[in-house]
This record gives sequence, structure tokens and C-alpha cells, in this order.
Amino acid sequence: MARTAASARVAAALLAAALTAPTLVGCSSGNGPGPASADASGPLRVWARGANDSPKAYQAIFDAFTKKTGIKIEPFFTLTDFETKLTAAATAHNLPDVVVDDAAQLGNFKTQGIIQPVDKSKIASADQLTPASWDSAKDLKGDIYAVPFSAQANLLFIRSDWLAKLNLPAPKTWDDVATVAKAFTTGDPDGDGKADTYGLAVPGATTRGYVSWYWSTFFWQAGGEYFNGAGGGKFTASVNSPAGVQATTWFKNLFCGQKVVQPSALNDTTTETNKAFQTGVTGMYFTGPYAFATMDATAVKGKYTVVAPPAGPDNGKTLAEGTNIYLMSGGKSNAGKKLAEFMITPEAQKLGMTAVPSATIVRLPVNSTVDAATEHKNDARWTLAQQVYQSSGHYEPDNMPNWTALRQATSDALNGLLAHCGDPKTSLDTLNDRLNYLLRQQGVAAG
Repeated sequence: MARTAASARVAAALLAAALTAPTLVGCSSGNGPGPASADASGPLRVWARGANDSPKAYQAIFDAFTKKTGIKIEPFFTLTDFETKLTAAATAHNLPDVVVDDAAQLGNFKTQGIIQPVDKSKIASADQLTPASWDSAKDLKGDIYAVPFSAQANLLFIRSDWLAKLNLPAPKTWDDVATVAKAFTTGDPDGDGKADTYGLAVPGATTRGYVSWYWSTFFWQAGGEYFNGAGGGKFTASVNSPAGVQATTWFKNLFCGQKVVQPSALNDTTTETNKAFQTGVTGMYFTGPYAFATMDATAVKGKYTVVAPPAGPDNGKTLAEGTNIYLMSGGKSNAGKKLAEFMITPEAQKLGMTAVPSATIVRLPVNSTVDAATEHKNDARWTLAQQVYQSSGHYEPDNMPNWTALRQATSDALNGLLAHCGDPKTSLDTLNDRLNYLLRQQGVAAG
């Protein structure tokens, strides 16, 4: 499933745009570059990354905010092309006032110069937010450039009815995952007499770095890290460490050796991968607790369970993520700050979890006074989600300058390796050189 030459050229163009993005200076409506000294009239323009029912959940929060403050909001929502549209808005000097997007975008946004720093001491109730969530809002120097809104860590979703049919326990180790995945692929767990099931659902597309995002849990569980600090804010890439090779060899074997991953994986984003699990194509899926609502709205409701991600050879870490509130350069900073302060209140955090049952835009609350399990009617799955996040959650290096370009390079390399069933060590050596090159371009490479 190698990418075509045309798509490769598109990817190269997007990477080039990302690397030149620091030259952009975004202006929001009514204000010049830099933090606004006074807010212009008109509604607060808020962009949030979301689709399906997520906009309804955001709107519930925005309506409550408007009712409380009188400040009107003009929202905009989109999903996979969110950052592309935002870059276009920055180029056109027409940024929104506030952006709600992944914590993984922090380094990228800062490099572009399109977000304002945040003075934590001036954010109401900032001390109620968890330290881990604030860490996801910091740059390499420890300066804060966002207000946390939501957090999560990946769990393993698994078809409990398939386990029962094949008399298998839930996996607890990598070897167990491979064993169950093979059984789900070859043992006809759905009983239809057809070879039409696969063990593991994987979003292996290069879009937004999905395959790197998914692989990172195994990378960390083997003891790997993307970069080694060299002091003075400088780094060297380390993806080709023995741990990296071990994790990538195991991951490749799922595709090329055991062949237990859905055939379309290398072209699938999370949208298609969700459907693979929902429709009984796959039996296991590493993903976040936000998927509870998605899965429970389909035929697999009551047929799956969730467990802590099985431990790797070194540890049991799992991908942790966050959603942040960014105050955009030149935006209505006073009104934007008020919105951010409201969105971290218990009222708004609870709305984000329960206002729209099919869209939990607050996955785990960042406000430590709010308990996810309590808000979800003591659903034990949310208790597990909180425990896994607190004990095993591991964030990507979101605060690296232009982390999105670094993750995209990793994703392109992994996708190519899996498409051609290549040599993991050779691929990771090439990738390591590429990452060091990007670090040099960003001025943070050691030596």
C-alpha cells in the first residue's frame, strides 16, 4: 500500500509549509499582531477541532458561557483539515480569537508565532487543574502557552464475546496481544464460517501522523524515547535505539508476519478504524476513552470490554493526550481568557462529559475537583481510564518546536516500512537522521 508519487509530493509540500510556518504572523479580526490591549467589538470567534456530535457538546458549553457573561461566540468546527485551515487563516491575517485543539499542536503553534503566552497566576482556579495537564501546556523552557481543557490515555478495547467464544483470557503482555490477535484472525470468533475477521484495529495512515501516534505506546513500552536531552535546550534523536528497533520489529510482525491487522490499515485514519471495530472486522483496538460513546452507539455495545494496555518488555506506559485552549495572537484576549477560565470550571467540565452522550469532548477532566466516573453514573470503565492516565499515561514530546513535522516524518517512515515489510533497523536509522535534520532546522539539535 505504498503511497503514490502524487501523494508523496503533497506530503512533501505540506512538510515544507510546516517548516516555513514560523514566518507567519497571524492577526485576528479587529486587532494587529501580538496580544491585544483591548478587545474589539463583535462575537468571540472560536475554532474547535471536532466533527459529528462534538460541535453540539462545545455549543452546550458556549451557550452556558454566553448566558453567564453575555459574550457571544461565533464557532467554527472541522476535523482532519483543521490545522490546514488554521494555517491558511494565519496566512490571510484572519485568525480566530480562540482555538481548541490537541496539546500536540503546541510546539507547532508557538513556532508559527500564532499563540499568546498564558500567565497561569492570572487564570482563575488555575490551581484546581492537575499538574500533568499544565505540563502539556508548557514549551521547552517551561513557559505556558495554553490552558488545558481535557486529558486522556489509551486503553485496550477488546471484544469480550470473541474472547468467550474462543475461551481466551484478556491479554496482559505483548505475547498475549499477538496470541489473541492471531486467534481473532484465524478462529472465526463471530461464527459466520468466513475468514473475515482480524485481531487488531490500527489507524496506519500518515494523515496527521496517525500511525506514529498509534505505534508510540509500543515504542515507550519497550523503553524507547524520541529524543535524548543534551542540555541547554538541545536534543538528539533516539528512535533507532535497541528499544525502538524491538518495538518496531514487533509492530511490523503484526502486519507482515502474523497478518492480524485489518487489510486497509495503512490507509485508515481513526474514522475508518473506529468503523472496523464497530462493524466486527477487528476484535482489539488501542484508543482513548472518548470512544466509549462512539462504540456504545453501535452494534458492539455490551460486546466489548476495556483493559489497561498490556505491558511491554520494559513498562506499561500508554499514549496520553490532551486538548488545550489557545489564545491566538492578535485575538480578543480579555474575552478569550474569560472563556478559557469558564471552560475549566466544574460546570463546563461536566457539560463537556455529559451534555451530549455521544460526544465526550472532555475525556478526563483536567479540573481535579471533578470525577469522571461519578459524572458517568459510576461506569467502571471511566474509573479505569482515570487510573491508567494517572499511573501510565505518557505524553508525546508536544513541546518540541514543530512537533507535528517531527511526528509526520516518523509516520511517513513507519507507513513506508510497513507497506514494504522492510527492515526496521534500516528504516529507523534513516528516520533518526531525518529527525536530527529537522532538529537542526529548528535550532534545537545538539552539536
